[in-house]
Amino acid sequence: MSNGKESLSPSEMDPNDLPDVPAFQDEYTREYMQSTEQVKDGYYPLISKTNGFTLHFPEDMVVDDTSNAQPDELYESLIFHYEDNDIAAMDEFTIHYISPVSDIEWSKDYMNRRAGQELNFEKLEADYENQYIEVAEIKPDDSTLTLAALIWNDNDQQAQIFTDIMCRKDIDKDECASLQDEEREKVTEVLKSIKFLDGKGK
Repeated sequence: MSNGKESLSPSEMDPNDLPDVPAFQDEYTREYMQSTEQVKDGYYPLISKTNGFTLHFPEDMVVDDTSNAQPDELYESLIFHYEDNDIAAMDEFTIHYISPVSDIEWSKDYMNRRAGQELNFEKLEADYENQYIEVAEIKPDDSTLTLAALIWNDNDQQAQIFTDIMCRKDIDKDECASLQDEEREKVTEVLKSIKFLDGKGK
């Protein structure tokens, strides 16, 4: 017999009944979490405030409270990172969701200006039908690797994403490069998990 908890969203549940991981124990992040059922080991479904997209959210990350959505639901910024600020390599995602926008070249030019350089975008195979993803890498210094990603679909929905992978100051250059290679794979998985919705959560 159901106790009614299955129909509650994570933000409505008692934190003691939620997974004991930062994604659910952080009050602000909890508002974005769609379900307590893992989509794969270590990842849970997150849904954006505009209902514009979902993604596989790492359990050990939290959403920054500077994230925001515009009331007209045409724009949203979503920022998230590891809860532990003292780990060897820190990932920080900054996603700007925009709809409608159809001029991909304009978007790339805008991202070039934000990066302060010409980005060399390379296509990745998208996980969802009628979606496209291109990624460029920036290496501003030995301790930072930035992945710039542009994701769009045939319905004029788009996400412009900059993800910084930053090594702690005491990590040497070679170890940092190795850590960034590992984190690059994790970041790419999250980027490819982004799925655009119709604005109604579907």
